[in-house]
Formats: sequence, structure tokens, C-alpha cells
Amino acid sequence: MQRAKWISPIVGLLVLVFGPPARAAGLLGEYGYLTAFHCQSDGEARARIRTMAREFGIREFQLYDWFADYSTPTRGARWTDPFFRRREICRATLTTYIDEIHRQGGRAWAYVQAVGAEETKWADAARQIFPLISNGQWYWHAGRFPCYFLNDAWARHMVATWAPTVKQLGFDGIHWDTLGALAPNYAAEAAGVHAFLGTTQAELRRFSLRQTMNFVNLSWWNTQVVLANLEFPYAEVWSQGAEQAYFQAMFHPLLLKRRGAIAFYPSAALPPGWTASQAIISRHREAARHGLAYIAVADGDRRVVNEYWPITEPLSPEERRELAVKAPAERQTSPYKGKIAPFIRR
Repeated sequence: MQRAKWISPIVGLLVLVFGPPARAAGLLGEYGYLTAFHCQSDGEARARIRTMAREFGIREFQLYDWFADYSTPTRGARWTDPFFRRREICRATLTTYIDEIHRQGGRAWAYVQAVGAEETKWADAARQIFPLISNGQWYWHAGRFPCYFLNDAWARHMVATWAPTVKQLGFDGIHWDTLGALAPNYAAEAAGVHAFLGTTQAELRRFSLRQTMNFVNLSWWNTQVVLANLEFPYAEVWSQGAEQAYFQAMFHPLLLKRRGAIAFYPSAALPPGWTASQAIISRHREAARHGLAYIAVADGDRRVVNEYWPITEPLSPEERRELAVKAPAERQTSPYKGKIAPFIRR
């Protein structure tokens, strides 16, 4: 894996000597997510959160695709989901969820697609805002929305667009989602991502908001950048090689006492003959042994299926027993030596 070399040696030395910022202490508990935002009774909405908190120990809740579109946080009292524009999203449900999350001692994270917008009009070389170029042309995710190159200028645009509403709704912070390494120049993309995170952290602080970001297959990973700018590590992995690289990264001396989150979907890299349930159970156990929270539980007592999180299935009795609250696993001794093992990025 390529590593960006832009970060100041002085910053790295300060982190090594004095430790990371106190606010980057890791997860409060397990990690789950919400996608059922339809208009519902107060009791139904609160019951979902209570089930996740009390039965599964979840304290970090990501609200996925909660907004009106990729440039518009909300639209009145209700709207449809931003991608397929079919699911109902009710503002009252969002605020009830967030209130109950806080009652349960948890934090609510507003999912925002970091590279996305509805329009192409924001590209402006004079303002240092650029299209995300992949294979020689402007990259559109699944043909749905144009994507922008992450850097400090785009960071300021995104915080200005999202932070006021995120704060007003009561979220604790923003989870910046990404699509992985796409730009032809990986080193420039990594430097841009790191600059984006430094700027968003500073800008979000004005709103008393925190942040996390998805390092897809550990693209752009840098321990000092993670510790300096993010509340806890978070990565979505698509192969066993990427999973092992994440485990190895978490054995960095500055991360040993911190927990992070891992998304490794049961639909991805499924071993021959395995069921999705077997993959969830195995990956949950491996994550716990390496100081990570495995993301599986959704919308009360349902579970993840693939990368489109609104598609969920009821938890089976075996899955429910496996994912129920347990004493934290003791992190095993690192079998790794040297740098993070190389792997093929998605």
C-alpha cells in the first residue's frame, strides 16, 4: 500500500511524545446503523434504539442516507431517500432517534457522502474545487451523482453545506463516506484526503461537531492523520487481505488502547460453501479479537446484507446470540512485524 509522505514530521513527533488528542479515544460501545426513517410512532422509533443499545451494546449509531439529496440536507417535514428516491424519510423520526440515542448514552453520526453532490456546477479551478477524474473522465457514482476531488477547498464547501443542519437536528458529528481510491494519482489523492480531514475537523469544531471517515480498503490510511482528525478509526474492507491489513494497522502502538469499526459485508469475499450467517459470526469474532467493532446490527433487530444498507434481514436466533452484549475480547498479541502488509485495493 502506498503511504502519503506529506504529513509534517513535527506533527508525528508531537503525537508520539504527547499522545493523540484526548477526543480521539475510540468507540463508546458497539457500532450499528439506522435506515428505517419512515414516519412512525414515538414508541416504535424509540424501541429500535433501545433494542440496539440494551441487547447489542451499541452506542455509536450511523444514520445512513437520511438526507433529501446529495446537496440538500432536508426538505420540509418528509422527503424520499437520496439515491433511489423511493423510501420515505420523516424529519420527526430522525429527531426521535437522535433523542433516544442520547438517552441511551450513545452518539448519532450523520452519514454524508464526502465526494458527492447533485450538481456539476461546483467545479471551479479558481476556487481549487475539481472534479474527481477516473479513467480520464469525470467520475459519476453508479451514474447517479458527480464526484469531487477531496481537498481543503471541497472540505469548506461540504461543511458549509451540511454542518448547520446536522447541528440543528442534534447529531454528534458527521461520518464522511468515501468510494475508495479512484484518482489516477494515488499520492495526490491521499494528500487531498488528509487535507480535507484537517480542514473539516477545524471547520466542524465551530459547530461543536466531531467526525469519522471511511477508509475503503485502507486507502489513504495514515495513523497520525487518523489520530489527529478522527474520533475513531473506521474502514470498509472487501477482501481478507484488506481485513488483515486493518488488523495489522490497529496494532500500531498509538492505537492499541483504542477501538475502531469495521464493515466487511457478508456478501463480500464469501468463502466457498459458507453462508452469510457464518461469515457474520466469524468476522464478528475476528474483529473483536483485534479491537474492532464489527458492523452488522441495523434498525433494531435486523442485520446488514450488503453495501446498500437499507437492504436488511431479520437476525436469526444464532446471529442474535452471537451479536448480543458480551465482555470485550482481550486483544490478541500482534502476529505482524514491520509495516502494514500490502494488498490489492478495491
